[in-house]
Amino acid sequence: MNSFPSLLESISDLDKLQIDALLSLASKFKHRESESTLFTYKRPIIATSFLENSTRTKHSFAIAIQKLGAMYIDFNAETSSLKKGESLEETFLTLFNQGVNLCIFRGSVSHQLSQFRENPPIKLINGGDGVNEHPTQALLDLFTLIEMEPNLEGKTLAIFGDNIHSRVGHSLCKLLPLFGMKVILCGPKHFLPEQKQLPVGVAWSDNRDETLAKCDYIYLLRIQKERHDPEVAASDSIDYHNTFGVTLDQLKRMNKLIPVLHPGPANIGVELDHALIKSSLYKGYEQVQNSIPMRMAIIQSMLVNNDKNIGIINGEKF
Repeated sequence: MNSFPSLLESISDLDKLQIDALLSLASKFKHRESESTLFTYKRPIIATSFLENSTRTKHSFAIAIQKLGAMYIDFNAETSSLKKGESLEETFLTLFNQGVNLCIFRGSVSHQLSQFRENPPIKLINGGDGVNEHPTQALLDLFTLIEMEPNLEGKTLAIFGDNIHSRVGHSLCKLLPLFGMKVILCGPKHFLPEQKQLPVGVAWSDNRDETLAKCDYIYLLRIQKERHDPEVAASDSIDYHNTFGVTLDQLKRMNKLIPVLHPGPANIGVELDHALIKSSLYKGYEQVQNSIPMRMAIIQSMLVNNDKNIGIINGEKF
C-alpha cells in the first residue's frame, strides 16, 4: 500500500480503504494464502521499544516480524542512552542510521509520537501510548469480530470497565463506527468519559444489566490499577465484580450467550469469572491468535509504502 502512513499513531491515521486492505491481507496471512514478497534483495530490520510492560503486544509483534522473514531486535530503553538524557528523536534517528527500518514503540506518555508527524525519524507503529490509543489492538479486535460475523452493520459492542484509561477502548470508539457498529461504554461513572466527549456512534451507561441486554458482543477491560490511586484501585477491585463483572451464570440467566472479548491481561474474579474465561464464549485467545496475522499485515503495509522522507533532520537529508 503506497499510501500507508509511515507513522501509525491513531486509528485516525487510516481511512476505511486502508483498513479493508489490512483485513484482507491479514486474512491471507492467517489462512496461508499469501507469503511476504518484501525481501527479495534485502531483509529489513525491525525493532520493538517498550517503555511499559507487555506480553501480548510485544511478543506478537516479535513473532509477526520473524514470520515475515525480517530481522528483529529488542531495543531495551532501560539500558539505552535515553537514560542519559538523549531525546526520543535522537534515539530513533540513531536506530534509523544503524539500518533499522521500523520501530514499534510503547510509552507511558499520551501522544508522545505526535511530535514526529511532519518528519518521522523512522517508520513508527504505536504499540500503546499512555491512555491515548492502541490502534493495532483495535485492528486485530475488528479482524476477530469480522471472522465471527462478516457484516457488522447495526451490531452493538459493549465495552465494560476502565474506559477512561483504556487506549484500546479509545481506538475501538474510532474504528468500529466506520463499519456500522454501535459502541456502548459501561462501568462506574468515574471509569467513563463525559457523555459530551463521546464520538458519533458511541453511547454511555452505568447499568450493567441494561447494557448486556442491548449488545451483540461483550468487550471486557481490566481495572488499570497503575493509573489509579492505590486505595481507590483496591476498593474498585472489591466492589467491581458484583456491580459490573460478567459471569457465565449471569449470561445464561439472561439468555445472552454471546461472544466475550478481552485484550488481556484478564483479572479473574474482577471483570469476569473463571467459568466464563474457560467457556467457548470467551474469544480472548482468538484475539491473541489473530494478533499475529494482523500485525504482519500492518508491518508489511508500512514497509512497502515507498516513503523516502524518513530520517530527515531539520528538513534536510544528510
